[in-house]
Amino acid sequence: MKPLLTDRVHCLPNDIYVVTTAAGNVLVNSPPESLKFLLAQGLPPPAYVLLPPDALAGSEPSSRGFVRRGINYASVEFLIYANFFGQQRRMTLITATAAQAQRLYTLLSETINGPAALDDWPGAWLRQECETVAFYPPLGRAPTVDDMVTIVALEESGDLGPMQIEYDGSNFRFFEQGVEIARVPAVITSVAHPLAVAPPRPLVRQTITLQFIGGSDGFDPTGITTCFLAYLGAGQPLLFDAAAYLNVRLAHLGLSPRQLDLVIISHLHEDHIAGLPELILAGGKRVQLVTAQPIYRSLLRVLGAMLDLPPAAVAELFDFYPLDPGQPLDVHGYRFEATYAVHSIPTIAVRVGGIGYSGDMRYDEAWLEHLHQSGQLSAERLAALRQFAEGVEVLVHDMGGGAIHTTPTAQLLRELSAKSRRLVLAHTSRQDWKVADELAGRVEVAVSGHIVGLGEVVADDEQRQRFETLTICPIFARLPAAERAELAAHCAVLTYPAGHTIAHEGDGSDGSAYVIHHGIVEILVGGEPVRLLGRGNSLGERGALMGEPRTGTMRAHSEVQLLHIAPDLFTGVARRLGLHDAFTRAEWLWQQPALAQLPWATLLDLALDFTPHPVPAGTTLCRQGEIGATGYLLVSGRLAFAGATTGDSERSGDCFGMRAALRGEPYRMTVTSLTDSMVWSIDAPALQRLYLIYPDLLLHLHTIDR
Repeated sequence: MKPLLTDRVHCLPNDIYVVTTAAGNVLVNSPPESLKFLLAQGLPPPAYVLLPPDALAGSEPSSRGFVRRGINYASVEFLIYANFFGQQRRMTLITATAAQAQRLYTLLSETINGPAALDDWPGAWLRQECETVAFYPPLGRAPTVDDMVTIVALEESGDLGPMQIEYDGSNFRFFEQGVEIARVPAVITSVAHPLAVAPPRPLVRQTITLQFIGGSDGFDPTGITTCFLAYLGAGQPLLFDAAAYLNVRLAHLGLSPRQLDLVIISHLHEDHIAGLPELILAGGKRVQLVTAQPIYRSLLRVLGAMLDLPPAAVAELFDFYPLDPGQPLDVHGYRFEATYAVHSIPTIAVRVGGIGYSGDMRYDEAWLEHLHQSGQLSAERLAALRQFAEGVEVLVHDMGGGAIHTTPTAQLLRELSAKSRRLVLAHTSRQDWKVADELAGRVEVAVSGHIVGLGEVVADDEQRQRFETLTICPIFARLPAAERAELAAHCAVLTYPAGHTIAHEGDGSDGSAYVIHHGIVEILVGGEPVRLLGRGNSLGERGALMGEPRTGTMRAHSEVQLLHIAPDLFTGVARRLGLHDAFTRAEWLWQQPALAQLPWATLLDLALDFTPHPVPAGTTLCRQGEIGATGYLLVSGRLAFAGATTGDSERSGDCFGMRAALRGEPYRMTVTSLTDSMVWSIDAPALQRLYLIYPDLLLHLHTIDR
């Protein structure tokens, strides 16, 4: 049944719809920053939000539960705040199933109120402190999820009084008095774009350099939430918190998620973690995450609710380094220190390498002294808060105002600027700050794209940048470093303005391969956008290998620089890496529906790690109880398996033993060929590489692994 987009339906970007009904406006789908998209269109926050059905596990990489291609379409936290605090009303959240409703409740409880169990807090004192900060006078206490929202499931009832909603498996259908007024697709198809990106500005690296992706809050439609990169010396950047649509926003700055060293998460409010699912699942590198242990445990539950996975399965998707107050963390050559910030849920303020970051924090010396005098804040806690930022070179501090953020005053700016050489005001949409003359040059505002630099200039050159681009491209990273450096020295740099069509679908190949060096390339198939690619992604290998016509149109989404690897250079690379031998395997992977949305270069890289084996009938591939060293993928034929479950499979694409081989655990079943079959094998070291580079593919393989 086709959608029925009547005049009752307002279509916004990112598959967002607003349906006008007798019960009020209904927002259909809620990707990150939905509130900002509404405000930018002059639309008020709706009282109803209808969320999409779960993505089928194994349907495509980076998609599961509420998440599609790394984007969480149940990002409702700031819509809730806009309704509850702005409109003084509860909003209604609508899910397709009761199971989704329960997961959504779990997610919101963690992000709005913190852990449910006292044992998951570092102490009762912090829970009491958070409740004090979140105190809401009309209630006489901190508000809870139950105060703010009602969650209903369509499978139980879609009757909302004057309006009814049905889900028919493909569409959401809206009725009034038995008459269908609108029919909206329940499938997410668009390539998600942010409303705003940070303008790329020349970055001169210094001893300490901060580059702000955003410095605003979750309500500002013109700004990006606070999120910044910190460069210390010549090291790779550290990321502090994760703004929505992070991969695209990094690409606009000429960066790849693969270049990030560590990711520091201050707390779990949506504006600080909206980009984390995308970074973990679709960033092209295993995330190295730093936060406090109570926040980490909450994060596992939050991501588990998003992805419909148990926390233990979520924990396998990224690495975690605990940064608990009073216990410095030494990792990757950095020393981190933390204290708990004064906020409504567990939050850490962080120090590292001369940088201080408050996270979200209500810092008010007089108010803190009042809490101490009233017995709500210990002397030790008060001293820790006052001393935490002392002596840092640059302090990035929350200035959001209100009950749970710092409210700026002239006196406060003097106090905070005395703690550091440079004070950067963040988490604010204001840019009209009046700073006293004695503070001029020491206090600045973190707008999107803002750069702060202190210390000596760190030498860099274009040759090193080309080498780094090839290093973060999985295929070319397979070359030895010396050969990569030689290739970087000989490839040309081509520049295209935003909007320029680089190559058309159906064009013949020029025999060259390309690697995105800067900017974003949009790929279109049949005139429809299918993906955005940033730095380190390669293009053109399929045509260069086999002379095939281009399968998509490449368009410069921003100003773009490409590394041009001429035919003679690429021929040598292809021979060195065995790309011609892997071509057929990559084509087979491309025909699998669950993998069809991935870039072909990713499939080529994956194909290099598989070895094809014709397997005669009667061959045993693996035995239950033996330690796994190899995983298997069925291409054709029929395999029997016996263990915890027994049966047979002739379904192309089924996997066996992947989990055991990756973990070095015993196989869970014995697998034998019933007919002459074609099987691909992948060994444990190659699976470990997948584990580091493609966590989304690893999750997909786990889903279909028997």
